[in-house]
Amino acid sequence: MKNIKKIAAAATALTMLAASSLASAENAAAGNNAKATAVRSSDSEYIYCIASVSKVYVSAAVMQLADEGKIDIDKPVTEYIPGFRLADERYRDITVRMLMNHTSGLMGSTRRNSELYNDNDMYAHDNAVENLSSQRLKADPGKFAAYCNDGFELLEMIVENVSGMTYTEYIKENISDRLGLDMTGTAADMFGNEHIVPSIKADNVRLDTAYEMGFGTGGIFASASDNALFGTSFFTGDNTLLSESAKTEMSTRWTDKEYCDMNGLGWDYAEIPRYAEQGIKISGKGGDVSMDHAYLLTAPDEQISVSVLSCGGSSTYNDLIAQSLMDIALQEKGVTVSDIPETDCTTVTEIPQEYEKFAGWYVVNVMGMGDTLYNVSFPENRYMHIEETTYRRTTCTDYLFTTDGDFAELAYEVAESGADTRLAAGYSRISFEENADGTFLKMAAGIVYPGLGTFDVKNYAGQKIEENTVSDDVINGYKAVEGKALLLCGDKYSSTSYDSNGVTRLYVIDKLKGYVFVSASIGEYILKMSDAEHLTSFKNIPSSSSRDMFDITLEKDGNGIAALDLNNAQRYIIEDRIPVFDVSVKTVTITDDAAWFNISDSIANSSVAVTRPENSAVYVYNKFGEMIYTTHNKDARPQIPMPKGGKVLFLGERRCRFQISL
Repeated sequence: MKNIKKIAAAATALTMLAASSLASAENAAAGNNAKATAVRSSDSEYIYCIASVSKVYVSAAVMQLADEGKIDIDKPVTEYIPGFRLADERYRDITVRMLMNHTSGLMGSTRRNSELYNDNDMYAHDNAVENLSSQRLKADPGKFAAYCNDGFELLEMIVENVSGMTYTEYIKENISDRLGLDMTGTAADMFGNEHIVPSIKADNVRLDTAYEMGFGTGGIFASASDNALFGTSFFTGDNTLLSESAKTEMSTRWTDKEYCDMNGLGWDYAEIPRYAEQGIKISGKGGDVSMDHAYLLTAPDEQISVSVLSCGGSSTYNDLIAQSLMDIALQEKGVTVSDIPETDCTTVTEIPQEYEKFAGWYVVNVMGMGDTLYNVSFPENRYMHIEETTYRRTTCTDYLFTTDGDFAELAYEVAESGADTRLAAGYSRISFEENADGTFLKMAAGIVYPGLGTFDVKNYAGQKIEENTVSDDVINGYKAVEGKALLLCGDKYSSTSYDSNGVTRLYVIDKLKGYVFVSASIGEYILKMSDAEHLTSFKNIPSSSSRDMFDITLEKDGNGIAALDLNNAQRYIIEDRIPVFDVSVKTVTITDDAAWFNISDSIANSSVAVTRPENSAVYVYNKFGEMIYTTHNKDARPQIPMPKGGKVLFLGERRCRFQISL
């Protein structure tokens, strides 16, 4: 309820702001040179981390420097970051533009120590180039767009190297001061600001404030009013920040291919389909960090900017709210916008023989939310049957062929419903494409959020894969760690990664030889067994279905597999290698970075008290790997629970000591 009230409060401020920004833009167009000013909802508006909406800020900064002739966005990144290199010679072909439109081919997200509780350590910035140096590219630079956080950390460095200023200084002098934004900054100058929104999870759990330290990637902090005012700088005729040509570059979709990502430079959506179909140009960008979520919409010709920020929820919710506010503002101008209507389709029960070539296995990823395994078949050529498998379960969905040449989702499985061939609510259509790069599954769907609206998805979502012929010895090697807890280490005591990614697991896929699931906080990832010591990401789906990929190297010793090193700078140790936590443990001293323990059955379902030093943290996980206790909870009890089959983690600076008592 509190989060809903915060969203509603932000929305109230934004409705007033859209009108204020419109009036100011009209004055400026009339030659009055008036600056846009925000109408505040109160004297102490909350400040949020606007997450990946920050990517529009760093892209604007780069385009400012391009306007000044200091950057050529079509020159290689190496021109502006001399130390930038990868373990892949193709890195020399990556241009500045490719970083902004997500076509660089970089693997995705190197997130070590990127979001920190009550800490603004610059590790993520200072080590960005080094952390990338061992990575390969997942695709030729420029080949396709797939969402990539790392590219925007490099853009932050380019701004610094070219301007001679820190990124924080640059944003203040060249964006905030020019627009009159007094509630905008980074964790470098916003740290501890009294107006930062409290972090409150479900059940009224209060957490320490988390600071995103990848400033170009997601580390701008702003109020809803300030963020919407930033959006006004993209209005047609407003050259406060950028030239018209720079704004046009940013809001031009990187490709006109229908099922590819729709991003421009910095923007997720260079145009939004439901508006574009009615001749209205609107650009949009969303973002999420662990607690805060954001969305920014700007209609440059109609002179409307809308920002929705929230603590809790998701940027998808914010997007739908922002579009509703945009619709209201447009209606006040006499423009009515309707949703994309569901297209009628005619289904048939005979599938052409040529579609049999599309039967088989696919790795599928929708909206970058983790991989699933599809087994596609065409029983008696009457309908399409999809068996969808994760490491947890298998579900089935059936589709009927349409006269449009695609497949429409049914409300029920054909085998269960007999002659019942009603289509599922909303719409979900699947089609296939075969080209020189492989066979791909395409998806068009409307995901319904009751009370908020429908989120439209249209992209390349899957790729056909074949059995991987590795030996049984290789497979058995991975089965030796199957289902065991893999425990994160290497991040600081303040890292939020321990909340969601502290415990992960690996599962061998039995249905398709030579692949594994690696579970993660946002879903599972399917990797290919290259050999006994290497797991490889292999997707080349030409969309953000190929985002956030990583390779894994297994570290072995005389006793087998000891750890997994991910080339996104994360490291996991095997639960077998950690000691037992029981009554004999009176002190814990940090010798490296993370001290993990398996909770002994002898103290299970009891609690312990821990006296800990400054700059430290304690976490507890249950037997399923779910975090149930953290000292980053402001109301954390001094009694620390010891669940049966669980784990306890101590984090802190080297040589710091924890005192334990029952």
